[in-house]
Amino acid sequence: MDIAVTFLIILLLTAYIIKSVVNRLHLDSENYLWMLFVVHVLLTATYMAYAAQTTSDSIAYYNKTSGAPNWFELWGIGTPFIHFFAWPFAGLFGLSYYATMMVFSFFGFLSIMAFYITAKENIKLEPVFGKLTAIELIFLLPNLHFWSASLGKGAVIMSGLALFTYGLSRFNRRFLPLVIGGLITFMVRPHILFTVILSVMLGVILTSGGIKPLVRWMIFLVAGVVFIYISDDVLQFTDTESLDITSSSSLSHRAAELSKSTTGVNIHEYGLFMKLFTFWFRPLFVDGQGLMGLIVSFENLLYLYMFMVVIKQGFIYWRHWNGWFRICLFFFLFGSFALAQVTGNLGIAMRQKAQLMPFFFIIYCKAISYKYYLPPGLLRAPGRMLMNKR
Repeated sequence: MDIAVTFLIILLLTAYIIKSVVNRLHLDSENYLWMLFVVHVLLTATYMAYAAQTTSDSIAYYNKTSGAPNWFELWGIGTPFIHFFAWPFAGLFGLSYYATMMVFSFFGFLSIMAFYITAKENIKLEPVFGKLTAIELIFLLPNLHFWSASLGKGAVIMSGLALFTYGLSRFNRRFLPLVIGGLITFMVRPHILFTVILSVMLGVILTSGGIKPLVRWMIFLVAGVVFIYISDDVLQFTDTESLDITSSSSLSHRAAELSKSTTGVNIHEYGLFMKLFTFWFRPLFVDGQGLMGLIVSFENLLYLYMFMVVIKQGFIYWRHWNGWFRICLFFFLFGSFALAQVTGNLGIAMRQKAQLMPFFFIIYCKAISYKYYLPPGLLRAPGRMLMNKR
């Protein structure tokens, strides 16, 4: 019964949010956001069926959270924060496992929608399929929705990163989402916020236009203060005495444990280049990972194509990229480097990279805003391309 009530409440909230977003941000239509919602609901149902057949972390999260008598005893960084975040739903309201999953899936949908809106307002593209641009099409890809549809870290940290990215794109008007997103990201994975701040600092340093020198140095100063402030928590979280978190004993242990999973390919002993390639683009068809691996292989093959487009086209126009796009690129690279170190197998890689792919989508769309790299038969006459320098 609570599943039906929860879904009805989510449906009403979604209708209100979509209507408000379209009116406030002057989007063309509500139809695409509803399409995004339907895709997310279908993949949520798919994930629930998948979790029922496997040993899902979401079950452990729910069992501990629903059995906790006190909310604040769950407070903590990392996994404890997920228990803390879930307690009002599983503990206070007494929602069932599947109803709680639906709530977290809703947060995952909101984060995807926030990433889409941020990309849409910063990148101008011509339609390639009906009225849909490449931005609309790539945010329908299933991996992003599938791994943000569960009770766990995926939906929560994606929400934090989406809020942070949305706020950063208009930092002078969206300070509150920026702060809330950074706090959520820190509470789930401090080392990911660490890489975000590092990316912000590097992006600001390498941006020569669009930001007044005083504002640039203020951003750099604030980022530096946050960088120093969270460094102790990052060191404690990763159990290391230096900022080289890849040498952390706890992360090394975690990677070793993850490599024991039965997903077929142990990547813990790979070199850095192969780890990154595996993290981004595998499994591919040759890896033989069953039905799910076969489905994911199609998407990963598309990622490989998109990556080549970014390499070939994006960096040619690097000088036209503003600081926000450069920050997205740096975070995608630094975040991939950090997460690839603790990815023990392909199953973990598929889940971990979902939180970084929205940044890759933004980078790709920026690259093709200068020139399309799609088969001519799939394109309508694009007309004159806009040299978007935003």
